[in-house]
Amino acid sequence: MPVSPEVQCEQIRLLHQQGPVIQLLGIVTALVCVLIYWPLAPHTQLMFWLGAHMALSLLRLARTARFNRQPPSHPDDLTRSARHYVRETLASGLLWGSFCLFLDSAWPTSYQVILITIYTGIIAGAFNSHASYFTAFAAFYLPPVSMMVFTALQQKQPGYSEMAVLFTVYAILMYLSALRFHKQLAESLETRYDNERLAAELADSNRQLQQLAEKDDLTGIPNRRSLDRCLEQEWKRHCRSRQPLSVLFIDVDYFKQYNDHYGHQAGDQCLIRIAQLLHQHAKRATDLAARFGGEEFAMVLPDTDARNARRIAEEIRHDFAELGLPHAESPILPHVTLSIGIATVIPEHGQTCEHLLLAADEALYAAKRNGRNQVSEATCSLGR
Repeated sequence: MPVSPEVQCEQIRLLHQQGPVIQLLGIVTALVCVLIYWPLAPHTQLMFWLGAHMALSLLRLARTARFNRQPPSHPDDLTRSARHYVRETLASGLLWGSFCLFLDSAWPTSYQVILITIYTGIIAGAFNSHASYFTAFAAFYLPPVSMMVFTALQQKQPGYSEMAVLFTVYAILMYLSALRFHKQLAESLETRYDNERLAAELADSNRQLQQLAEKDDLTGIPNRRSLDRCLEQEWKRHCRSRQPLSVLFIDVDYFKQYNDHYGHQAGDQCLIRIAQLLHQHAKRATDLAARFGGEEFAMVLPDTDARNARRIAEEIRHDFAELGLPHAESPILPHVTLSIGIATVIPEHGQTCEHLLLAADEALYAAKRNGRNQVSEATCSLGR
């Protein structure tokens, strides 16, 4: 069953995660086998078999432990590790298969039953530890099954043929169960990764929607919603830090007359130029320039006292005047001008940022009442 690269990598990781336990159990089982059959089997061959098994098991244990400490991240490295694991698993399966060559029909029946029990346990253990990566299961499973059936069929005494048939049926059932488990696990992993991909795509879409929802369509800078969220966050932060927080309200002087005279397209371009200028003056990562609505803009200036807020406001007013956008209908100057209101406070718990916005708005209208094209500073009852 073909699987995605992500699923194959996860199957390889699962294979190695289960490796140390099964390898330690294999060492213990090998020692038990040698102790059980020491009185019956040739000692030299038993010790040679045990030595080969121990050497291979310790090598595999070291490899899997190293893999689990520092799992490869690249798929090619994971695939290479899986190939090493499968080859070593095949070697382990061949060693376990060779143990049944010690079987002798002259052994007491109890010892023959124990050997069959050991082999059924080995197959069951392979199911639990290798079915996640089916190639490894087949590599370990086939040699013991084949050798046991072959050895049983070589015996001349009655009952061995029947035992070989029963063992074959058991082995086939385990094979089919392992194959089914492998497919179900693969499908489960595919579903998991599909869900993770969908969740990531949904989160990305939500982020994009959030950005769109907080961006002004015309000017491309943040909108009123983004301003409110930013100001709320900064208000809470400044309540803790006890540092001054300033807000500027910026309004285009006689913008209606500008729109009527030059047209809405020119008016839109004027607003875009203002937005670009404000964005340039929002120099710190925490500064925010936003379109408040219509021809009104606002700036949030965290950790900024009244003196510095006024300096920034005057720079904005001066830099915009330098652009020299013509305004034939303005009664004050032949180019577009700005009026700016400033409010600065040191936020306190129990108060809200709405008071700061209202103060900046009042300062803006004071600038407009006093002739426009100027900066006016509010006297905030919240303190500075």
